[in-house]
Amino acid sequence: MTSYRKPSGIGLVCILAFALAACGGSGGADDQSQLTAPSAGDIGYLNLSISDAPIKDASKVCIRFDGVELKHADSDETETIDFEQPEVVNLLANQGPNSQPIVTLGELPGGAYDWLRLKVKAERGLGGGANDSDPASDICDDATENSYLVRTSSEVHNLFIPSGSQRGLQLIKDIIIPANRAVDYTAEWDLGKSFNGPRGLDPDVMMKPVVKLVANNEVGTLVGQVADELIALDSCDDEFAPSVYVFNDGVEPNPLPLPDDPFAEDDAVATGLVERQEQEDGSMPWRYSIGFLLAGNYEAAFTCNGIDFEPSEGKEAVITIGADTQLDF
Repeated sequence: MTSYRKPSGIGLVCILAFALAACGGSGGADDQSQLTAPSAGDIGYLNLSISDAPIKDASKVCIRFDGVELKHADSDETETIDFEQPEVVNLLANQGPNSQPIVTLGELPGGAYDWLRLKVKAERGLGGGANDSDPASDICDDATENSYLVRTSSEVHNLFIPSGSQRGLQLIKDIIIPANRAVDYTAEWDLGKSFNGPRGLDPDVMMKPVVKLVANNEVGTLVGQVADELIALDSCDDEFAPSVYVFNDGVEPNPLPLPDDPFAEDDAVATGLVERQEQEDGSMPWRYSIGFLLAGNYEAAFTCNGIDFEPSEGKEAVITIGADTQLDF
């Protein structure tokens, strides 16, 4: 095993809590499918950014990372990056198509890797956020002893991930670090699915992270406007945030699965909140933005209660690389 320390920067890959499962996305500055593992001794570079799909009733979600570990595909050897100072990232500060670089030209031995583990500090019973001097701001406490969640009411909750502190957040995912080149990834957390845990754990909140990895040169963005009358339907639920769900092509819109079935084949691949957004002309239409969707065909639909969709069969959305696709409801 080799390891080195880095003052700052972290990496994220496609994760569903601590389940060893892969999900969409590959490549980077070069299409990963076209890359081959370099010769032994060559050095390559990894760029990683983080983005998030927003959720209702949270003003910030601060995750503490202590390092990253990658395993070589052809041996049990690992590469470890331990941070001299923990990286604490507010997921909600990087929504829709926005992202925050967290590793820039991270140096790694070139070659193929078959899993990556995040060293996340998210244990039950600690005081995550206890010393946050301004919970209402979007700035996290960099010295927090643990990850934490702040609700819109400014209530601070320690955040824990079952088994996360013991084995980190690990996934099996083929990654190739090319010689003398960089690969660029963005990891997007879907917090709407990540907080479907049981109640009654106060003051802690349980999180089962749902995160997808995408190559930056393989994705586009879905944006659009929602008519006022859809927001005011009698069937709308005041406790449910108006949202747009995106499904794979041919999948009829349906509610999110139960927390214990996050890999349902007909599950939404992405969700986005519909919120009033001020325009240059001063108007405040209801709009949404869902970033980092792999190029391809999808079905999208609006819902204001999580059960009924408009239209019920969905609307076709064609995502192209590097472009915004407009789809209104």
